Amino acid sequence: MLSKLIIRYNGRKVDELIVKRDMLTMGRKVDNDLRLEDSTVSNRHARIRKRADGLYVEDCESTNGTFVNGKKVNMHRLQNGDVIVIGKYTITHETVDEDPLSTELDPTLQIGKQEFALILARLTQAENDESIGPLKLNKKTLNWIAQDENGVWWGFENEPIAGVHGWLDTMDGTKILLKQENRHNSNWRDTLRKL
Repeated sequence: MLSKLIIRYNGRKVDELIVKRDMLTMGRKVDNDLRLEDSTVSNRHARIRKRADGLYVEDCESTNGTFVNGKKVNMHRLQNGDVIVIGKYTITHETVDEDPLSTELDPTLQIGKQEFALILARLTQAENDESIGPLKLNKKTLNWIAQDENGVWWGFENEPIAGVHGWLDTMDGTKILLKQENRHNSNWRDTLRKL
């Protein structure tokens, strides 16, 4: 059994991830494993830790506290369906049989190799020519491009922020799968480029 976290901001889903590490830090600072960017979240707000008897959420002496199913907690063993509240974020814990993130992507559009090459060529050209506007693709506007941890290239309407394993668009704009390379990229945070 694996543990999946579904992250929502103001009720809108922004990310989901499978807990693979023994410890996952959550907070407003950039160096957290799960960055929760909002003033209601402390710099080092909480952490999720694997122990022999299960998965626990622990508050890290945050200003506004960590809540599970409506109750303020210092430490709580997570059960399937538990809802963690950290500021304006809700994080739902689910147990799953397999890693759905590695087997299933939900893109709004996929493009071919030639179109992807064109996007990268326009990106290079745009760095030298400011007169080129944002790339138009099937009436969807791409302004940013980035690769996630699994080597998948994504296009974004709004500037995304780095999550634990990929990019989050907290403004709920267009997100388009561009190319799937199926190879791990440990430097994926360095791939974000403006088109």
